[in-house]
Amino acid sequence: MAFNLDALASVALDDSIKGIPFGARLRLADVADQGWNLLSGDLPLPAAIIRADALAHNSRWMQRFVAERGALIAPHVKTTMCPQIIARQIADGAWAVTVATVQQMQVCRGFGAERIILANQAVGRLELDAIAAMVGEPDLDFMMIIDSAAGIEAAAEAVRRNQLDRPLQLLLERGYPGGRTGCRTNDSALTLARQIRATPGLRLVGIEAFEGLIKAENGSAEQAVGLFMDEIAALFGLCADEGLFESDAPLVTAGGSSYYDIVIDRLAQCGARVVTRSGCYVTHDSGLYQSAHQRLQAKTGEQDGLRRALEIWAYVQSIPEPGLALLTAGRRDCGTDSGFPVPLLLSRAGAHPQDLPSGCEVINLNDQHAYMRFPADLRLAVGDRVGLGISHPCTTFDKWQIIYLVDSDYRVVEAMKTYF
Repeated sequence: MAFNLDALASVALDDSIKGIPFGARLRLADVADQGWNLLSGDLPLPAAIIRADALAHNSRWMQRFVAERGALIAPHVKTTMCPQIIARQIADGAWAVTVATVQQMQVCRGFGAERIILANQAVGRLELDAIAAMVGEPDLDFMMIIDSAAGIEAAAEAVRRNQLDRPLQLLLERGYPGGRTGCRTNDSALTLARQIRATPGLRLVGIEAFEGLIKAENGSAEQAVGLFMDEIAALFGLCADEGLFESDAPLVTAGGSSYYDIVIDRLAQCGARVVTRSGCYVTHDSGLYQSAHQRLQAKTGEQDGLRRALEIWAYVQSIPEPGLALLTAGRRDCGTDSGFPVPLLLSRAGAHPQDLPSGCEVINLNDQHAYMRFPADLRLAVGDRVGLGISHPCTTFDKWQIIYLVDSDYRVVEAMKTYF
């Protein structure tokens, strides 16, 4: 599977796009030749950047981690929706790509993705007809999640309506009480598996689950995830015993970006092809997933683990009172669903960034401002540049059309286009 990025070269950029220098008119492919450097003031702030060395390391690290455990990865590309990053993940060995919507599926298909998992149940006529049009192309290996009799009927009707001459491949979704989508028990899931097996035009090829939002009532979240994975493995066994899978290599897939190690370890017992769908690993973060990765490192002894790649840079715009700085980045620039951005780096007058001391903290955000408390002994001035880490990269990527890939000296080496 390969991604064809040729169409990106001619994408037109101008200063109507956030982060593009004022007065610039150029093609995406020409950005690398401009010699822009974030620290030299060549980019208007706020700007979103990805550190090239960390991005490359993270993509290779995850591929190795998964492969050493006999599993496959179908990264959830809703995290970035950036073809250049997706191409890297595929080149490093991703087995498939995972998407959340039909629009995301169309973007990936347009760049040449040949194996796609839609990690949601499509129910609308327009969405199902668009899926049918893509599935009708012989080079696409497509799988969609299903969790209800109504979903099965809608999928079967789409196959008939569009006169598909190949079956629609389905992954039966198992959820948990109080969670998101998916059958709540193995008994109800097994009933749906039998219905799929009996429905012309549909083919059951595996079991799917998502464990990332599990909250433990008693014990740890890790224990709860492990027990849930045991139920998934048991469901796979029940379906296999009844001959309900119509695949030579049925799969079981789960794994967000917090517990993929537990998912892989617990699902290995069921004899299935195990596919994890982590997405945020590729840029990592400075909050939610950093904490989860520290747990994994403590358990496995991994020394050189995932590295922070994504940063948002802003100016110190005002210091209206001692110990309070207003930065030129806010909710329009940083996702805040899993915590405020984290002040990490300081650059003065183009100097290479230095780590900010402890005591620097973003305490609030408006649309275009961040309120940063800082210690009294920190010499901070209007015009200084501050690098912010973020928590949960998904909801920061969707705020940027262009994100810059930079080298270790913050020179721009590529402009990365997102499709949200």
